[in-house]
Amino acid sequence: MRTTLITIAAIVAFTGTALGASPDSRTGEAISKQCGACHGNDGMSVDNNIPNLAGQHFVYLQEQMNAYKKKTRINPIMNQMISSLSQEQIDDIAAFYASVPIRAEAAPQLKK
Repeated sequence: MRTTLITIAAIVAFTGTALGASPDSRTGEAISKQCGACHGNDGMSVDNNIPNLAGQHFVYLQEQMNAYKKKTRINPIMNQMISSLSQEQIDDIAAFYASVPIRAEAAPQLKK
C-alpha cells in the first residue's frame, strides 16, 4: 500500500513538472519583442542580411540560440542578446517563432 502511494505521488509530481515545463509560445512572443528590431515583429527580417525566424523548426531555433549563449556560434550582438536568457525563455521564443507562419513575397521583376 505504501509503495503504491509513493508511486502515485511520484507520477503526479513528475506529470506536474513536465506540464509546467512545456514551451509557451505566448510567453515567447512577449519575450521576442526585443528581437523585433532586427528580425521583425512577425519574424520576417527587416534586412536581407538578418535571417527570418518565422516558421523555422523549433529544435533548430533552440540549437542556434543555445550556441549563441555558449558562444560556440559567434555574433557579438546575438551573443549579448541571448546571454541573459534562461533555457525556459529560449524554449518559449523558439516555440513562438516556430508557430509563426512563413509569409512569402513575390520576387521583384529583374530588368532584362
